[in-house]
Amino acid sequence: MERTLSLAALIGLANFAFIAIPATEAAQFTNGGNLPYGGSACMDVLNGATEPFTPVQVWTCHGWLNQQWSMQGFTIYGIGSTGRRQNCLDVAGARTAAGTNVNLYPCNGTVAQQWYLYNGRLYNPNSNKCLDAGNRANGTRLVINFCSTAASQQWQIK
Repeated sequence: MERTLSLAALIGLANFAFIAIPATEAAQFTNGGNLPYGGSACMDVLNGATEPFTPVQVWTCHGWLNQQWSMQGFTIYGIGSTGRRQNCLDVAGARTAAGTNVNLYPCNGTVAQQWYLYNGRLYNPNSNKCLDAGNRANGTRLVINFCSTAASQQWQIK
């Protein structure tokens, strides 16, 4: 089954504004580059934990719950959330500096949890930065960084 997100883009000189049509099914976000030995890199919650501030990292794709995400509107939900608490992809402390870690955190609708998917990049408008996987080796923490065409910032929904 093919999943698509339709986007309309309004591009300013320094700011991006994107509209995402909600995806309704669980999906994996895979990074555009490959890990050693030919494996794909996926957005992964460390040890499958659901506690606040749990790091989000790159790991070889395996499809377990800690790699399942749902993008609804401008929010990316972790499917492995338990109980009534839903966890979201969150820029730590709503900070805006390049290199700031991205964690799993209870969904609260703040600017730290807003993401737009555009041309394969996941963009956080509060920081004016994109989700970056660094070198894509297993265990590499996801951070926000200046948006570029680097492979470490290319994400696909599978």
